[in-house]
Amino acid sequence: MTTDFSFARDVLDKLDGWVNLLASPLLPPRRVGAGADLSRPELSAHTPETVMLGKCVRAVSGLHVALGLAHLGYGAECAALLRTVVDFCAEINAIGAALQRGGELPPAVQDLVKQYFTPRPTTPEQLEAEGRPRFPGRDDLMKAERHLAVMAQLDVQQGRRARRFNNMSLDAYVHGAYETTMELYDPQTGQFMMRGQLSSSHRQEFVTVVMLTLPRVVLALELTAAAMRNTVVFQAARAAIRALATVEALIRRP
Repeated sequence: MTTDFSFARDVLDKLDGWVNLLASPLLPPRRVGAGADLSRPELSAHTPETVMLGKCVRAVSGLHVALGLAHLGYGAECAALLRTVVDFCAEINAIGAALQRGGELPPAVQDLVKQYFTPRPTTPEQLEAEGRPRFPGRDDLMKAERHLAVMAQLDVQQGRRARRFNNMSLDAYVHGAYETTMELYDPQTGQFMMRGQLSSSHRQEFVTVVMLTLPRVVLALELTAAAMRNTVVFQAARAAIRALATVEALIRRP
């Protein structure tokens, strides 16, 4: 497979501008009190669309950092970060699908939106008193996202199986699975490589993984733009998705 990602890199460079265009109606943030003479920045609207936007900010930021880590040879750290990016996209899709369907939001999506804007405890005592919140599970969000797959006339079950397998692969890096540690062993030196992979092919492998994640982030941006009724970003993201679908290096082999 060719590793010419020049077009994909051009798309990646545009994501920052698209996210900031979406954010512009909510900026600048206001300052609100956070107790003990502290304050924090807060966007002007606490809506499901704002959650989607916030997750887009983190997804794009994470994608940039993951690419940098891949180039430096930190493949395990790159994959662990991509796992969070994938989760952000799943949350965006779940909210966007619920908004498209209309009516009352599913409980998992309601919980996700509510918890997003709930201030975190600022002391151990406050955490103990309030307890840890129960965050919506991945399966719950996948159910909420099912609407998008049906609309796109995709095989829901096949998509779910593929997503679970991909998530499992990235989870291995998050949890430090045995095989992810052994990837860092260099038989030529007899030592572990903890300052970056020496193999250029291994680095390129993780650059490819980052670029394969790019379309998922662009799709999440497209859905966010639709929810926020931003035609400029929506059309730009849709055009990018169609073009990315023709890039040979981004077409998965069976």
